[in-house]
Amino acid sequence: MKFTIYTTLCAIFATAAVAQDFSGSGQIYIINSTDWTTATPDQSIGCLDTGGRFSESSCATFTKLSVYPNTLSTGAGNCSFTDSTQPANTDNAYGAHSYAWHCRASFAATATDAFYSVTGLSYPFLCYGDSNCYFDVKNIPSSNVTMPAWQYIWGAKQISLPAGHTKVLFYWQKTS
Repeated sequence: MKFTIYTTLCAIFATAAVAQDFSGSGQIYIINSTDWTTATPDQSIGCLDTGGRFSESSCATFTKLSVYPNTLSTGAGNCSFTDSTQPANTDNAYGAHSYAWHCRASFAATATDAFYSVTGLSYPFLCYGDSNCYFDVKNIPSSNVTMPAWQYIWGAKQISLPAGHTKVLFYWQKTS
């Protein structure tokens, strides 16, 4: 009995370790869930396009640098939430300097632009900073329309999302 339980647990953890591969190239899907412990890829409502915008179906391939600063890029360039040329999340009390995720060639990504995945989850959901694994989208895009995606920011002035916004996860689907 003890051996069976141990073998089962080892198999579960081995599966989770394989599922957590956040390296190489992949696509980033938007998962409509507020709980990263129970979310699944089946809850996808779109993906990120080559410019880093939320799209219904125009999914870009992102490449994670294998060396410092371990950031992501697409064919359009390096990706970041700190590009002040992008729309700020002004619906959020803290959003004046919270810019939409964006990828462009002339942007120099830094370590603060790096993502990671939490070991032990069933899927590689992307996080940034100090265990920040959620993102904020105002609208869910329709055909041929893209929308901005921001970091989920909260605090004493605003403890949840602004009205009309959706809390989502970024899911890494490794392609190579």
